[in-house]
Amino acid sequence: MAAAVTRRANALRVEAPDGNAESGRASLAADSPAAKRAADAKDDVWVAADEGDTSGAIAGDGNRPPLFRTFKVKGSILHPYRFMILVRLVAIVAFFAWRVKHKNHDGVWLWATSMVADVWFGFSWLLNQLPKLNPVKRVPDLAALADHSGDANLPGIDIFVTTVDPVDEPLLYTVNTILSILATDYPVDKYACYLSDDGGTLVHYEAMIEVANFAVLWVPFCRKYCVEPRSPENYFGMKTQQYAGSMAGEFMRDHRRVRREYDEFKVRVDSLSTTIRQRSDAYNSSKKGDGVRATWMADGTQWPGTWIEQVDNHRRGQHAGIVQVRVVSCTFRLVNSS
Repeated sequence: MAAAVTRRANALRVEAPDGNAESGRASLAADSPAAKRAADAKDDVWVAADEGDTSGAIAGDGNRPPLFRTFKVKGSILHPYRFMILVRLVAIVAFFAWRVKHKNHDGVWLWATSMVADVWFGFSWLLNQLPKLNPVKRVPDLAALADHSGDANLPGIDIFVTTVDPVDEPLLYTVNTILSILATDYPVDKYACYLSDDGGTLVHYEAMIEVANFAVLWVPFCRKYCVEPRSPENYFGMKTQQYAGSMAGEFMRDHRRVRREYDEFKVRVDSLSTTIRQRSDAYNSSKKGDGVRATWMADGTQWPGTWIEQVDNHRRGQHAGIVQVRVVSCTFRLVNSS
């Protein structure tokens, strides 16, 4: 649901903060062929296919490099799997031959029905195994895309993340999704991430402010060392973290710093609901009004969306217009629109 055309939806927009010059140079170095080969060698399953196998897929000028990279499963994994499929296929054929030779003449109709079912299941299994005999995956080569058409010709991308309730949809999952989007390998001026909050809760609004602050550190770190995956919760949950480059000491220093900041970020995100409730209780107790208990923002204004204690015009699906947070060049701009 596009927030721009939905009157009663809250939308939060966060644009990826640009990395510094050092992280940009490191990212370019990581995109070099040597860095790619080094990264491919660390993969336990996929290996880069021979460039000669993919050169025929290029249309037009044969000297132009492909705009994607092709990966195949390593032979040490694929060949035993193919052998196992062959053994199973031989066993299935032998079973069908035995069934044909030992026809049950007392119940031909039952034998025929069972035979048709066995043939169908065997054929379905064979169709399911055919794509697995030579699996490949193709990944867009952003460096080749940039060399071919330049960043100016890359299309703009808008990514929408939808959510309703921070309890049913854990807030930590939502913020990690947005952080992984902001850290993607794409020109920062060509894409933006939108959070469409159908619940209109203040906790999502303030969570996006925390995301924008942490993204200033997380995005350059991801692009500098080409870390994967780019969801910090998944990345720091891995036993070993891979990275591009040979500066182990510098990487470890940056890694410890980012890990420390992320742990503090999680604490702040997890405590947002409690913080908002305590702040609102303090404001409501200090103001003498008609007994309505509003939900208050950090700047001392009432939240125009859904309140903790819902009242008219501040219920889910029944509240004021759109609230937009926009991050541009690591600065904030708050826009209220109807």
